[in-house]
Amino acid sequence: MWAYIRYPDGSTEEREFPAGVSIEIGDILEDGAVVIDLPYSDNCDDDAEVPTIYDD
Repeated sequence: MWAYIRYPDGSTEEREFPAGVSIEIGDILEDGAVVIDLPYSDNCDDDAEVPTIYDD
């Protein structure tokens, strides 16, 4: 998972986190940095077809 973070000195960085780590925008990390954005992963399929739901 990739996230954009802001350090206390105002600098920003894109950082990769290991699989299984759960972070959200606004989380404060151990080094004092704050998560400011969580971009979508490259394997996200925005054009996926939604299955049709049938009422019986």
